[in-house]
Amino acid sequence: MKDKKRCVSSSHVRYVVKNDLPDVVRVHRIAFKGFFLDRMGSRFLRAYYEAILEYNAAIFLVHIDESDRLDGFAVGFRDPEKFYDHFRRRRFRLLPIIALSLLRRPTLLGEIARNTERVAATGKGAASVVELSSIATSRLGTGIGSLLLQAFCDRSRTVGAREVTLTTDRDDNAPVLNFYLRHGFARRGTEVRGARVLQVMGRDLAIDD
Repeated sequence: MKDKKRCVSSSHVRYVVKNDLPDVVRVHRIAFKGFFLDRMGSRFLRAYYEAILEYNAAIFLVHIDESDRLDGFAVGFRDPEKFYDHFRRRRFRLLPIIALSLLRRPTLLGEIARNTERVAATGKGAASVVELSSIATSRLGTGIGSLLLQAFCDRSRTVGAREVTLTTDRDDNAPVLNFYLRHGFARRGTEVRGARVLQVMGRDLAIDD
């Protein structure tokens, strides 16, 4: 336990820079192995995080350990509707990468179609809402996730957001759900995406004031 605490106390959180993206992809693939974006491959993940980096309302934080190595990140955006519009405008740049992913894994077609439909239909959110898209660490149990989540919420408040929202799997996901509940999030309903039932969660930042 002492070693874990030392890792967190001797490290820091900062904003991402473009040179961090390979490490962001590496950490994502460790933390979300087997999930949709991981199965799309590193090139797609790099393009996805580049799109977020280029969105001017993104909040993209990374955690740097005592050896100056990136071992975690938290990423999301204000005004989710505008972000998805920004992402849709990049679709022609993404088509070759998506095609390559399909050649490697034809079974991804159904999930790609569902995600494309969801992005096209997204209309929720406003400038007062920050959507937490991903939070990940390559070292579980070190407190890095808690540090990143609190920094993300603090930054969201400073840019005028009143709420942070997220979705995560509802079923067989108790450790993750409890993590967010411990950090002030509440259940806000569910969404169905194919065979997945997602828990919508939100944290009212005004309560923190």
